[in-house]
Amino acid sequence: MKHEDTRYGAATTAGRQTPFPHHTAAAAESLFLVPTRHLDALRDVLRGGEDPEGVAVELGAAAATEGIGWSELLRDVEDVSRSVSGSLPPYEMVRAMSIAWTETAMQDAYAASCEDPLTGLTSATHLRTRLDDAYRLAERNGASASDTWAFVVVEITSSGGPEIGLLRSLSMIVVSELLRACFDGDETIARLGERRAVALVRRADATRGYSALRGLLESSPDVPQTRVWVEGVPATSEAASRLLGELGRGDSAGELG
Repeated sequence: MKHEDTRYGAATTAGRQTPFPHHTAAAAESLFLVPTRHLDALRDVLRGGEDPEGVAVELGAAAATEGIGWSELLRDVEDVSRSVSGSLPPYEMVRAMSIAWTETAMQDAYAASCEDPLTGLTSATHLRTRLDDAYRLAERNGASASDTWAFVVVEITSSGGPEIGLLRSLSMIVVSELLRACFDGDETIARLGERRAVALVRRADATRGYSALRGLLESSPDVPQTRVWVEGVPATSEAASRLLGELGRGDSAGELG
C-alpha cells in the first residue's frame, strides 16, 4: 500500500482529488496519520531553517511503527526536502531518521519473535523457558541444575562517541557468530540487552568454550574491547531468572569458581 495516497489522493482532475480506489480517504488518513503529521512537521522545520534532527527521529520511529518501509519513507522525505529547498535532505537528518527507523523496526520484530532480528540469537524470554526446562529435567533426575549448567557471558565494554551505538550493533553480530562457532551443539545462546550475550552450556563444557571464545574475540579485528566470563547457574529457577535480569541490566559480573 502506498501511503502517499493519504496526503495527495489518487490522480487529480482539474486540481481536485478523485476518490481512493480501494478504501476511503478517511480510512487511509487514519492508517497513516502519524507519518503524515510528522512529514508536515518536517516541512515546517525545513522552511523555518531550524535543526530537523529531532523531527527526523520522530518521523523515522513513527514510520517504522506504522509498518512503512525505509525506501518509501526516504522517497517521501526527499520529496518534502525538494519541495522546500530544491535539494535532497541533509545527510545528518537522514542518518538520524535511519537510526530511529531501524531501532524501532527491530524492537517491534524482537517483541513478536523469540529471536533477536539483528544477531539471530534467542531472546531472554526464550532463554528463561529453556532454563526452566533444564531445572525441571534436573529435578526429575534427582540432580542439581547448578551442578549441570553454567552461563558463558560476553560483554562489549567499549563506550563513548556518537557512533558507539552503531559500532556496538555491528560488533554484536560478530559476537553472535563467534558464540555459535564455540557452542555448536544444543546450547541456547541469547542476547541480553545492548551489550551482552550469554550461552547456557553444560558446566563440563564451560571452561573449554570460554577459552576458545576468548581466543576468537581477541584475534577478531571486528570486535572492540570485550569481557568474557563464566557465571554459575543458581540453585533455583527463581534465582536464575533474577540473575538473567541482572545480566540484562549489566549488574552481574561474578565468575564461576
